[in-house]
Amino acid sequence: MATTLLLDRGTWDCCLDASGNIALASEPYSKEQDVASECRVFEGECYYDTTIGIPYFGAILGAAVPIQIIKEKLITAAQRVPGVGKVTVYLTDIRDRALGGQVQFDGGVVAL
Repeated sequence: MATTLLLDRGTWDCCLDASGNIALASEPYSKEQDVASECRVFEGECYYDTTIGIPYFGAILGAAVPIQIIKEKLITAAQRVPGVGKVTVYLTDIRDRALGGQVQFDGGVVAL
């Protein structure tokens, strides 16, 4: 069973458990959180691997990009999470440098 650092849903930052230790999340939530992280990270933002991430600033937000290209980038990002197979992306809103929709995978759903 995979675990990951639990991120506060409001700040997307690490948080503590009831004992004051860094909180961990386990499946199925850990997989959903990891998919959300992969889809939210901007290209070049990851300190240890600047080659991953979505090129939001460079190629998506504020540009006339075909929807299918955005979906493919999100699918690729979600599939980087171990254990994630089929991914479906539904985009509902793309305007003013904002992106809305859902990433659905193996029984999990992540809002964009």
